[in-house]
Amino acid sequence: MPYITGLANSAEDLRNAVVTAATDNGWSWDAANNMLHKGAIFGRLTVSGLNLLVQAAQGYSGTTLITPAAKMVGITDRLRQAGNTLLSYPVTYHIFVHTAPDDVIVAVNYQVMWWQWLALGQARGFGVLGNRVWHWGTATSDISTSAGVAIDSNGSTGSGGGNTSGAPFWQSNDTSGVQASSIYLDFNGHGWWNNPVGVSTANPNNARATFPVATLLTTQPNNWNGEAVLLRMHVMAAQPSGFWSHVAELPHLRMTRNDNLDDGQILTLGTERWFVAPVYRKNTASRNASPYNGANHSGTIAMAVRYDGP
Repeated sequence: MPYITGLANSAEDLRNAVVTAATDNGWSWDAANNMLHKGAIFGRLTVSGLNLLVQAAQGYSGTTLITPAAKMVGITDRLRQAGNTLLSYPVTYHIFVHTAPDDVIVAVNYQVMWWQWLALGQARGFGVLGNRVWHWGTATSDISTSAGVAIDSNGSTGSGGGNTSGAPFWQSNDTSGVQASSIYLDFNGHGWWNNPVGVSTANPNNARATFPVATLLTTQPNNWNGEAVLLRMHVMAAQPSGFWSHVAELPHLRMTRNDNLDDGQILTLGTERWFVAPVYRKNTASRNASPYNGANHSGTIAMAVRYDGP
């Protein structure tokens, strides 16, 4: 499970670092078509100005993606709501390449305290059809240029007023929809399961990880010693009659609270180590963040990535 870190002076530099890390560890890169792939996983890596974006697909033929995810997602300079510090270079990148199942997870840190994410991989599935290829980014390529990151620790809302939740498969509750995550699950006549509009099952391809995670996030860290648990990313899919199915897991990702953890801190739990960084920007003064008014930070809601570095 290699780990690579360094500085990128542009989005092109960042893409080159991601491609090098991946291809050094069993992935393939088609430079003519900007396609990074391994096995069933295909993702087009696009550079546009300061942005590095990924769009997962079921395959490709030249420049044409076969059954692509609905959105390009990734690391973007479009998050310009008041109080945000815009994406700028150089950035410090942290690239994690995992196997069993395969994925590439990228975190970038800029202007000291700001973080964004991009990921492409294959989830572990539980009795469903489809290859469970997934992607995740901090925001979509077409999000409003006045957007921010809005995430509520209790999971009740993952967006508001056109913002992005930032976290993978976090519930969306906004009329414009937030599709910063998507997974391919071929059942009930659907393919790409996004994190789209609505709190009901009206949207047939609704996939969320908030149900099992959010309740536990609100109890962290504990009052006894200030430690927080690493919470598994279980993806749930909407079913008829208001039911939900546990369909996939992202085994190399966890969510946690970083009230008492530094950005980039490494946690050792038995034989495992985990790299912890904010969903967007740590703010202990408003630790539960906010669905609408706090769209320039993520409170103390953080991601943990399986780590095999020095």
